[in-house]
Amino acid sequence: MAIRISSLNHCLSAASTGKLDDIHLRERRWFAVRTSSRHEKRACEELRRSGVECYVPLREKVYKYPGKKVTRQLPLMSGYVFVRIHKGEEMTVRRAHYVSGFVTIGEDRRMISEHEIDLLRKLSTDRKLDWDTIEEAFDFREGTPVEIIRGPLAGIRGYYVRKKSKKTFVISLSGIGACLSTCEIDPCYLMTLSEEAMVPEEVATTNDSKVLW
Repeated sequence: MAIRISSLNHCLSAASTGKLDDIHLRERRWFAVRTSSRHEKRACEELRRSGVECYVPLREKVYKYPGKKVTRQLPLMSGYVFVRIHKGEEMTVRRAHYVSGFVTIGEDRRMISEHEIDLLRKLSTDRKLDWDTIEEAFDFREGTPVEIIRGPLAGIRGYYVRKKSKKTFVISLSGIGACLSTCEIDPCYLMTLSEEAMVPEEVATTNDSKVLW
């Protein structure tokens, strides 16, 4: 199953030349930065000490050992930290330890929408699903538009896609060019939607929906 938050590929104006940069002189916006492996939390701690607002999506995972259970907080997306900055704070981010640079799509640095940040926060609250990061474009054309109708992730819309003989749920973040995927969602928790319902500005009608079994 795949969630398409917004298009993975950005269409630039035909008149546009050079690279696109969404950073603003005064307005703080969310951007993704790359970190050293397994240093997401350390990078975020240093950025916060420097006065930068940042966020690492973490999820709790329970490990069972003989005679005990251990709960650990692991990054939802390995190697990513999200910062909310304006132009004047850019160099503070670039100079931080464990940060290797801003995430770009080609040469374009794209902002992360508040909607996408809120979605990551919601996904982080779920303990049951395991997510994999796909750092490549994902083809949604063969997918079925769906909405989760039960559980803590109810209301999230996406696409149910067959990937390597499995039905897979994939989230595409427009500002990163990467996806999150899981094949652990039961089809009984899904309702099909019309293709028009996947456009944020449009509202799906009840007649366009049915339950997937």
